[in-house]
Amino acid sequence: MIAKCVLLALLVAFASASPITQDNGLVNYREALDMFLDAWKKMLPCGFAADNIPVLAPLTLDFYDFSYVNGDTNLVGNVSNIRISGLNNFQVLSGSYNQSTLSATFDVMFPALQILGSYEVEGVLSIGGLPLPIRQSVLINKKITDWRFVGEYTFGQSLTNSNGLRIKDFNLQYFVAGVEADNWDQYMDVAANNYLNSFINSFSLLFTEEIQPYVNPMFAKYVLPSINSLLSNLDMTELSNYFAMQAELWNNAACNVKA
Repeated sequence: MIAKCVLLALLVAFASASPITQDNGLVNYREALDMFLDAWKKMLPCGFAADNIPVLAPLTLDFYDFSYVNGDTNLVGNVSNIRISGLNNFQVLSGSYNQSTLSATFDVMFPALQILGSYEVEGVLSIGGLPLPIRQSVLINKKITDWRFVGEYTFGQSLTNSNGLRIKDFNLQYFVAGVEADNWDQYMDVAANNYLNSFINSFSLLFTEEIQPYVNPMFAKYVLPSINSLLSNLDMTELSNYFAMQAELWNNAACNVKA
């Protein structure tokens, strides 16, 4: 259920910025989506146990260990005490939905995401065939500002169910205004930490630009199939009703926690 909510709300959604309050039987897709997003934002600091949705504002992870082996690269480590705040403060800057063409646009932004925590990693990283030993124990303090998503999509007929929907002509661009890293690696001195943080800040913005041509192909391969599988069981009326009814359930939970 959590995957269903996240995918439909944050990837298929964002069609309008104006909250609407109406009887569920009278709302259309755009109005129901407004209601859904407004309720989603209010629900995140509490989660929703009935749907197995944990608290997502802040999003936390106590501990996760990992190992990675690929050729000469061999890394083991863990992340711990991760806390990501700001996920419930997204702003829908603009949006539209055309009932005739079933096309929608969206422009949504996360003004600030703060990432805290720590990670440890040790092993060998192979770059261009050159093995480089790595040993890090890092306190994470990173802030991303004005993370913006601008895009468009159109509803079409499902390829597996003539009565269902699918997303087609999906196009997404994303932008990051700034990245501020103030991490601390206990195995480095002050100068080395400052240099690495400066590199992370610059590289993060460059990475945002360089990866843009690959965003839509990656969504088409890894994300849209899951969304379209869900949509194949719904027509527009059923999808609108789902958003409206889910919004009502979350609003009735009356989450009063501040993230």
